[in-house]
Amino acid sequence: MAPSDDSLDIIRCDEVTPEQAAFINRWSEAYFGEIVISEDYAKAPVHWRLLLRDDDLMVSQVAITELQIEFDGKRLTVGALGGLFTAEKVQGRGYASSLMDQAEAFIFDTLKFPMGILFCLPSLVPFYSRRKWTEITRPVSLAHKNGDQIWGAAVMILFPDKAQTGDHAIHVPHQPKG
Repeated sequence: MAPSDDSLDIIRCDEVTPEQAAFINRWSEAYFGEIVISEDYAKAPVHWRLLLRDDDLMVSQVAITELQIEFDGKRLTVGALGGLFTAEKVQGRGYASSLMDQAEAFIFDTLKFPMGILFCLPSLVPFYSRRKWTEITRPVSLAHKNGDQIWGAAVMILFPDKAQTGDHAIHVPHQPKG
């Protein structure tokens, strides 16, 4: 059974402890093939990390980025979720679902974002669809130093009322520094 809310650590990106960084890096490398907390490496900046604990054991994490997008031609700042994982030895106990419940509440109730967005592998679409996230049916473009690129995997969105549809034009422009 997944832990209660009091087992959640909400960490600003500049407040990650060495122990937390080791946990995040170990499992991110295992699942995503990269070290995500490094002074020399950055994709979209991570603004918050939510870490779920069961007693003193870190079991699951998700990263949240304040992301500017163009949504049907309108500029929005949204909560981008990424890097969700649960440590292998405790998978199947509802930790990822519990953490997503809390991450969704955080982006909508605390941060007041109008929308959540995530970029994921097609194999993860069923998990997020069960949570009422909707896959975008149009190509999603991302600004790149060599020109706009079309994202090659799935993009999903969630509104606070979960009443979104998938037929939207989305472009992710260059992000402000900081």
